[in-house]
Amino acid sequence: MTVKRTTCPFCRNGCESGVSHHYQYRMEYVADARVNRGRLCPRGNSASIVLDHPKRLAYPLLDGREITWPEAIATIRAWIANAGPEQTAVVYTRGLGLDETRLVCGLARTLGTKNLVCGYVEPDNCFNYRLEKTKDAKLEQVQSVSAMLLVGDVFSTSPVAAGPLTEARYQDRKHRLVVIDSFRTRQAGFAHQFIQVRPGTEGFALLALAGLLGKTAGIDPERYSELAGVHRVELEQAAKTLVAGPTRFVGCAMHPGRVKHPVLVSLAAQLVAAKLDSPFTGFGEALMPLAPIKFSEFRQACAEARVRLVLWFGGMHPYSYPALFPEVAKVEFRAVTSIFRPAEPLPGLVLPVPSELEKESRGRGYWGEFERHPLAAPYSGTKLVGWIIEQLGFDPKVAAQAGSECKPSTVFTATEVAKLGNRYADGEEEQKAEDELLLVGEKAAFGIGGFFTEEDDIALSPQDARRFGLADDEQVRVTTGTGSIECRVRLSQAVPAGVAAIGVNAHKNRALFPLLTDPVTSETEIPPVAARLEKVGRSKKLALEAMKEA
Repeated sequence: MTVKRTTCPFCRNGCESGVSHHYQYRMEYVADARVNRGRLCPRGNSASIVLDHPKRLAYPLLDGREITWPEAIATIRAWIANAGPEQTAVVYTRGLGLDETRLVCGLARTLGTKNLVCGYVEPDNCFNYRLEKTKDAKLEQVQSVSAMLLVGDVFSTSPVAAGPLTEARYQDRKHRLVVIDSFRTRQAGFAHQFIQVRPGTEGFALLALAGLLGKTAGIDPERYSELAGVHRVELEQAAKTLVAGPTRFVGCAMHPGRVKHPVLVSLAAQLVAAKLDSPFTGFGEALMPLAPIKFSEFRQACAEARVRLVLWFGGMHPYSYPALFPEVAKVEFRAVTSIFRPAEPLPGLVLPVPSELEKESRGRGYWGEFERHPLAAPYSGTKLVGWIIEQLGFDPKVAAQAGSECKPSTVFTATEVAKLGNRYADGEEEQKAEDELLLVGEKAAFGIGGFFTEEDDIALSPQDARRFGLADDEQVRVTTGTGSIECRVRLSQAVPAGVAAIGVNAHKNRALFPLLTDPVTSETEIPPVAARLEKVGRSKKLALEAMKEA
């Protein structure tokens, strides 16, 4: 049996995996893999489903109807000629390797447009914001440290990365783990000290901790502790615990609906790492280079009809963000790439491209660069980004050279981080009314875009369930300022009072969260949001009990 090997595309841990093919594709475990040593998370274990899934897109679609590739290319060429450089925007997002990203950036320069945009606006892309003294962690360092600080739910964000973290936790009785999070997750159960902050205030707690680890002008630990909803003494204890370890590590995870001010969270976590003289890792699914045009500027240009043509490359097309619909709807010409057939007919062109499991690519992971190799031939009818660019009349080699200067990150000093924190603190205000809950996002380890699971429940604390007269498994309508869905109640002790949690892998749930423009950095953020719950039906359990009584 032949096993083809590659690097899993579902997070940046760099897990090696394999696939064999008999009557269907099957994932195989690579025992000698340096990073994951034969382990795979639920997402990686199910990766082969993507290769021959019935929802794969095999033909270009124009306004929902199938057309040929020559027709699609001719259509784009005509659009480019009609729009002109000033009215054209080129967007890149996850699903592209480093070389493909450079190609797309080079295409924008070759077209003569300045509207080059990074369309990956997940909070974890803010790990591109770097403190000048940040040291990236090596896997060997993480496995041997004596103290760790984990911010957010690292274990769910990158399940296999939890392996070396927990091994380090248990290999020495003197090892200490501190966790800062707004939820009492499974990860918190491994901690020697769990500091539960108010949802969305992780950045303030980290600034307070940084101030306690060493004086920094402009950082008031007392003020930031209060904003985070924790006692200063808790953070003082965490500081003592972390300093006591001769070798230390700081890791941070962020996802939609969970944090406010992701740039601040990223930089504040790195500031803590610098104070501890420790390496740092930002955990997430992807890390795309920053672009000269902010996503918020792109949205504004679309809303004002200053963009006539959008060329959107990658696996996460604009329709992954429901809140973007009104702006994108005003763009006259739209061409996006996709792996799967859209659930509903979409205006414009949708172009089928191979998945990351079907092409050669390079990427950046937590522990360095990695390579991917095709596990199977590209799905019938799909075309590589380089081929599309070439068919449009542009030399891929010239485009790659033009895109070689893609901006990787933005560097801050400690003083600038302190000033940033104070600007956010001055604008902090209450987010919800008495009859509302604060809706936050959950990032389950198993799930991609609702592909594996529908994520049709909402988690509440037992206290809030009693307050709103709700029972476990009861149907409710959840409404925010941007959307409304129906789901069932799931009681959870992990959820703090005043908060409700919903999965953000499913696009229908993402519609509940707004895409906001951060007034300080102009980056796009997807923060927790105020929500109202309305009972719409009895739970199946209560219905069965009623039937028995009758």
